[in-house]
Amino acid sequence: MGLLPSNDGPSAGARGRWRRRVGLRRAARTAFVLFHLHAVCVLALPSPGAGLRRAAWKDPTVQAEFRSWAATLSSLGLATTPASLEAFAWTAARRWVDWQGRLAVLARPYAEVTGARQPWRMFVAPHRYPSVLHLEVDEGDGFVPVYVARSDTYTWPRRLLDHDRMRAAVFRYAWPSYEGSYRALAAFLARRARRAFPAALRFRARFAKARTPTPEEVLRGVRPPVRFVRPVTFDLRRLEPPEAVR
Repeated sequence: MGLLPSNDGPSAGARGRWRRRVGLRRAARTAFVLFHLHAVCVLALPSPGAGLRRAAWKDPTVQAEFRSWAATLSSLGLATTPASLEAFAWTAARRWVDWQGRLAVLARPYAEVTGARQPWRMFVAPHRYPSVLHLEVDEGDGFVPVYVARSDTYTWPRRLLDHDRMRAAVFRYAWPSYEGSYRALAAFLARRARRAFPAALRFRARFAKARTPTPEEVLRGVRPPVRFVRPVTFDLRRLEPPEAVR
């Protein structure tokens, strides 16, 4: 009887099918890992994103960077001007974004579905011309401030606007690329102001913009001149009632 074949173990055909299934699972895992690595690496490539707009490049901070880099390159023997450097950078950035978009044609939907996208951009330069949000109301004698970002005097509505997430949003809204979001926020705040200041006739939001002082100016107590940009004004008498505002 010891010469008879045993029927206790799997047949050769079953073992072959099992090996094929294991092989397919391993191949699928390998393909998924490779695709994931491709997606992560492609989406991690630096990109100007919403910053690739002419209006954003006219910001004083960006223009100061072009002047600084043009001077540096010229000192190294690569003579150029800020305008020429900006034109070259614009063309190169447009080509780079187009090439990156082709690489990421499958990576972006994957990142959206899995929640693996990373919206943060690297900081490319110090913000030498920061914007400070000012909110003002007019009760008939001209506009007076009711909120100035980071002020201990004008604090309405500080609890909302000084929250970390709101500070990040307001920073973005100071750029022309976010004009629609900025106006939506201003309209929301105007409705809140209508209830908080019943005697107010008008509401205005705007940004104060000034160059950050140099160390020497700080020691001398010199404050660079401030200019106000992107004002948005609302007639509070014509706004819809703010019943839905909390």
